[in-house]
Amino acid sequence: KKKTILPNEKTQILEDYYQSHLTFPYPDQETRELLASQCGISHNQVLKWFSNRR
Repeated sequence: KKKTILPNEKTQILEDYYQSHLTFPYPDQETRELLASQCGISHNQVLKWFSNRR
């Protein structure tokens, strides 16, 4: 399976959330869905990004 690299503007949204929630960087289901729609990516991509980032 080919690895997909997200553009900087999409990862910046995720990174901003991560940095503002450093004490507990585990977004709930609703927040993950919101982040996915803001970034134009799938819910699974958001989950994977956060697991890789942590």
